[in-house]
Amino acid sequence: MQQQIRIDLHDLGYRPAVASSAPEAMEVLERERVAAVLLDLVLDEGEDSGFDLLTWIRSHHPGLPVIVLSAAQVNSAAIRKAYELGASSYFVKGNVPMAHIYSDLAARLVERGTGRPGTYRFGRLAFDPTRRGVKLGAKEIRLTQQQAAIVLFLAQGSKPATARDLIDAGLFRNNAAHSTVHSALLTLRRRLDELEPGLGPNFVRASARGYGLVSIHE
Repeated sequence: MQQQIRIDLHDLGYRPAVASSAPEAMEVLERERVAAVLLDLVLDEGEDSGFDLLTWIRSHHPGLPVIVLSAAQVNSAAIRKAYELGASSYFVKGNVPMAHIYSDLAARLVERGTGRPGTYRFGRLAFDPTRRGVKLGAKEIRLTQQQAAIVLFLAQGSKPATARDLIDAGLFRNNAAHSTVHSALLTLRRRLDELEPGLGPNFVRASARGYGLVSIHE
């Protein structure tokens, strides 16, 4: 998973530095200018090491955003402890799409003034994943978290995405029916129609190969 996160962050325009242990992470934080931290509580040394690292970060870098990730079997006490030690956000791996985590990361960076602009332009239409906003001319709407994650996933792909692709990406439950995915896409398109009649199906284009995004021109 570490390698996949590194690839994803690189593709999103960031310059990720990876550490596999608490001492290695401390060395990176002391050596490089880091804008935010994605901290997996289960480091090589165990969960306590992850908490110790979080405590050290808060002591030495108090303003640094720290997004904590943990295994699915985490208990509420661990979540509470992470927040008490200063975690900015907490996500259980496998319970939320990675796109949600990356969106939260972008929002944290924007709050500190260190984030990339992050706006995707599709002709006349602009999508800002950090605000979950879609703008067309003077009109703007805000998408739900899932809808924004879907648009972000489609925006990052070089080919149409099938219902199975969207499920495998963690945007829906693993056992979700394909009809559930199609229904969510239909709801998304109807939401986009609020900006301009017919915008939804023109922007989120459906074909035999799957769903893709199309630039909106005059």
